[in-house]
Amino acid sequence: MISCEYCNLMVSKPNYSKHKKTELCKNIKTTIEQFKNNYLIEINNLKQQLEESLRQNEKEKQKILTLEVKLNECIEKSEEYRKIVEKSATKSTKTVKNNYTHNNYLNLISQEPIKFSELPKQLKEVVNCESLMYNDNEFHNHIVDNILKDENGKDKVLCTDINRKNFSYKDELSGELISDPELEKLRVQLRNGSDIKIVKRDLLNKLIEEYEDTNIDPYVKFYEILKKLEFGGQFVEHVAKKTYVKSMMSV
Repeated sequence: MISCEYCNLMVSKPNYSKHKKTELCKNIKTTIEQFKNNYLIEINNLKQQLEESLRQNEKEKQKILTLEVKLNECIEKSEEYRKIVEKSATKSTKTVKNNYTHNNYLNLISQEPIKFSELPKQLKEVVNCESLMYNDNEFHNHIVDNILKDENGKDKVLCTDINRKNFSYKDELSGELISDPELEKLRVQLRNGSDIKIVKRDLLNKLIEEYEDTNIDPYVKFYEILKKLEFGGQFVEHVAKKTYVKSMMSV
């Protein structure tokens, strides 16, 4: 038996080539490669900005220091997210089995699944310079209302265990309810789909203009605001409270 280099499943050596062609394994491989490519681009962009800043005069030293810090943070985050992807790959996405629970969930959840293939297009319309300027709560509501609800306002995601942050939503292909603990799989897709260069450019230009002739560093604000696109713990907590099943049943 050997361990798959992408999904960590133990597979017999004769079946290894066949296993790597399975949809699950290919999807995990694609997700990891997309993730690595996105962060390599981000790191290269930061390096180019750093090199450009090094050619500026003494007044640019603060920007240089900021970029150095953010470059290191980006490298650290890339490793952190890689581990999350690998961890997610080893977690089961089992279909909800209990018929009573299953039927209750189906009554509460939207008939429309989350279409991962359409997320990049949706995010381009939802995540922009204006929405990134929202505070954290407003931004998270904006994502929930425009990405995680259907046109009738029905949730596409349900939090089934608010303490453990277990979530369920419909599989795009099978239509079955699947589990996604801490929304790890969904958050990877949101992060990858939100890497929008135009939005970042517009945001930085807006902040430079807004904080010109002030003591506030627009580059610091820029990276603080971009943290929203990490869709981290605050986002998970927000979605859990908005979609918790027992809260819905008590209404």
